[in-house]
Amino acid sequence: MRFTKEYDLSSLMISISGVRGKIGQGFGLEEALAFSKSFASMMNGGTAVIGRDSRPSGPYLESLLTSALLASGNSVLTLGLVPTPTTKAVVNLSKANGGIMISASHNPMEWNAFKFISKKGFFFSAEENKKLLSIIQNGSYPKEQIAPKGYIDSGEDYIDLHLSSVLKRVNVAKIKKKKFTVFVDAVGGAGSYVVPKFLQMLGCKVVAHNCNPDGTFPRPPEPTAAALKSVEPYFKKSKAEIGFALDPDADRLVLFSPKRGAVSEEYTLPLALMNVLSSAKKKSKVVVNLSTSFLNEEVGSRFGAEVIRSKVGEANVVEEMMKTKAVFGGEGNGGVIDPTIPSFGRDTLSGIAHILNLMAETGKSVDALLDELPALYMDKQSFPLAKGMSLESLYEKFQSAFSPKVISEKDGLWMYVSDSWIHIRPSNTEPIFRVITETKSKSDLETTLKRVKQCVES
Repeated sequence: MRFTKEYDLSSLMISISGVRGKIGQGFGLEEALAFSKSFASMMNGGTAVIGRDSRPSGPYLESLLTSALLASGNSVLTLGLVPTPTTKAVVNLSKANGGIMISASHNPMEWNAFKFISKKGFFFSAEENKKLLSIIQNGSYPKEQIAPKGYIDSGEDYIDLHLSSVLKRVNVAKIKKKKFTVFVDAVGGAGSYVVPKFLQMLGCKVVAHNCNPDGTFPRPPEPTAAALKSVEPYFKKSKAEIGFALDPDADRLVLFSPKRGAVSEEYTLPLALMNVLSSAKKKSKVVVNLSTSFLNEEVGSRFGAEVIRSKVGEANVVEEMMKTKAVFGGEGNGGVIDPTIPSFGRDTLSGIAHILNLMAETGKSVDALLDELPALYMDKQSFPLAKGMSLESLYEKFQSAFSPKVISEKDGLWMYVSDSWIHIRPSNTEPIFRVITETKSKSDLETTLKRVKQCVES
């Protein structure tokens, strides 16, 4: 029987970000096994790397995935609780055929997901995802072997290689000399062990908060400034010079500063970018997605760099970086991408290292560095699509209301309107559409948001 007749695919989010859903409400054992067997068939008897975050469903999904891989003659390199970028880096460093990160990222605890990784540590391309689904729909899985030759091994040594690759990008001696006190909130997720260990390698005194990886997520899992308000008193009490907050799979990074508390996730990338471009060649290229702040163009212009915009999604940013030979990239959700690191994707360790290096090299506090950037006037909202409303008709409504000067349709609808931009697109990870808006003043933002609300509600 075909997969599409057995299961209700509409309850799963299947995109460039992998497959995710609610446990027992679309992403149950049968669905997970179907995706596991399909992935196993694509590994062709090679080695697959498995990492996971701290969700309670992670261990049994890992066991199921491991069984499917072993039964079809593949070997498994198991990492246990590690960040998504570490899993990607280990696929690259171990020369594995691919890997899976078991994590629904910023989604609540009742969600889980498979993030599919191909050779060299890149997330599956659109073509690879299409092949994965085709195998499921056709039921063309490999037969279980009676005496498979695959084995299970630990990838612990490769984890250290990932950390070492990040350290090579910065002046470790200068950072160590500063003896920074650093606050870390890992939301009880995959970065609970690796990130404090990495900071200690940089000579930092670590104040660990929410670093018990029990998967309960003691604050909202998506690390936005609003979600981190409840953590600010703990940061201030720590007397740390800087703080870092993570999402459950530790590929997004948000900062705390002594003066401002938790700041917008949009500040992470431009601060890291300041460090990279300070030693890069003139006219270097940087890639950010369409939903990322103007702040990166501001930093790029200071160093004579060109900022290019891609579709939203790590895989899309990375594809554009490779095509343009960009020296750096990322997404405004706190995702920093350094192409010289084996993870070649959003990597919190990379973001932490570059920002601490910037502080060490300039001798400036994180607040002083933030003061050098323009004020941020940005809003991010999510809405369910009204019943009977198509995305195409929604886009037409926005175009009619705003009469934009520039339009891009490479990812939903992106409009440039008088020193402002508005991006409307369906989410890759949730059954909603997003509207992101940035202007150059508070009054412009308030006016624009009123017009956005009229478009959505009318």
